[in-house]
Amino acid sequence: MMNKNQLSALLGVCIVPQVVSEIKGLYDNNEETAIKELYKSELFEKLQDPATGLWHLSAKTLAQIYVTTPLEFPEEQS
Repeated sequence: MMNKNQLSALLGVCIVPQVVSEIKGLYDNNEETAIKELYKSELFEKLQDPATGLWHLSAKTLAQIYVTTPLEFPEEQS
């Protein structure tokens, strides 16, 4: 299982920039607005928890989750 430090590094380098790019495309926002909105979202709160396993989802899937209210997470596939 990934620890919080590993997840934090992965989020900062790989996941957040890609999700921000997807959100910018969905809302036609500038990057700064998209970053601020993502960081204050429920999705980001759950994404920071290694136990949720959300970090393994694609940026496109995470952006789609971001726009659902309430958040709808895909069921785990076996």
